[in-house]
Amino acid sequence: MTKKDKKQQQQIDLDKCETLEHLQPAPKARSKSITEVDNQKFIAPPPQREFDDVKSFEAYIRDETWDNEFDYCHARLRYYPPFVLKECHDDLDKIKPTMNSNNSKFKRHLHQHIEKHLMHDMEKASGFKMDFHKMGVEELPTGTTWKYADEGLHGFSKEEEDEYDRHWKIELKVTCNNENAMVDVDYIAIPTFV
Repeated sequence: MTKKDKKQQQQIDLDKCETLEHLQPAPKARSKSITEVDNQKFIAPPPQREFDDVKSFEAYIRDETWDNEFDYCHARLRYYPPFVLKECHDDLDKIKPTMNSNNSKFKRHLHQHIEKHLMHDMEKASGFKMDFHKMGVEELPTGTTWKYADEGLHGFSKEEEDEYDRHWKIELKVTCNNENAMVDVDYIAIPTFV
């Protein structure tokens, strides 16, 4: 992939992302990842991709939808949230040392960013409905983790999901630490067998 191709891939206009209207059968290559033991199906974990900016992360989610792999992907994002960059005027040396999980204002802003921007943009990029439910907040001395899950129908009918055997769940974990303003996002979509 040339530099020009990489640059084009990172440019994403969320308002022009196509929506996924109908499901299709899972890719044939997926069958290599599925193991059956005592009439129970198990699937190997999807390959993990790592990103350091939100646009590349969203482009990956969009591309997985276009490749019909939206229900079998794992992405990690490590980045400074936009509200942090805005406050320091995009100069990372000016980030206040108090911007971390020990700061309640930072956590409040991060929580709002997750629910009002990150999840919304991920849904637009994916092209299907994501209905995340908060599974809990884990507060440790080293940081805070918000856990979300979507085990719904993703905007498709039950009959359509049954027809193509395309049932999947999405898990999202967002973690901030007590040392700096860096945030870790762990997104995983994995098929479930009904």
